[in-house]
Amino acid sequence: MKYYFAYGSNMDKGDLDKWCKKHGQPKVEYLCVSPTKLCGYKLSFNYFSYSRHAGAANIVRSDNDCVYGLLIGLEADDLDIIRQKEGFPNYYSEIYVDVEKFDGTIVQKVKTYKAVKKREKSIYQPPKKYYLNLIIKNAEKYSFPNEYVEFLKLLETKD
Repeated sequence: MKYYFAYGSNMDKGDLDKWCKKHGQPKVEYLCVSPTKLCGYKLSFNYFSYSRHAGAANIVRSDNDCVYGLLIGLEADDLDIIRQKEGFPNYYSEIYVDVEKFDGTIVQKVKTYKAVKKREKSIYQPPKKYYLNLIIKNAEKYSFPNEYVEFLKLLETKD
């Protein structure tokens, strides 16, 4: 089993299933899911997704911030599908991070995705309301801190 940290739309299994169907891929199986935080980064919408025609989630270094997401256990083949969805290596790069589960357990060297430098924008790229709502819905479902959920709800959307 491989671990993956999802902080954007991949937290939503239904949305990922739709993408798999549209692209002729088998559904990705989440072997285990734990709400988790990644410290030393902040959530940013400084990436424009041409497939979504709007901003998409990214993470950027920030010493005093944390990004909340899901630690997901996957088979290697399913991680390859995530890799395709993220547009690796042209749009998002793979990085390894240490994350903390809500019970305090630290999990090291977890794979996540960060927009490649040349695709990062200097200004906010508003996401579509549907996309942001996927993130908010899962933040509420997995009991992310209220301050984080409120931060998400205040983000400007494209529509």
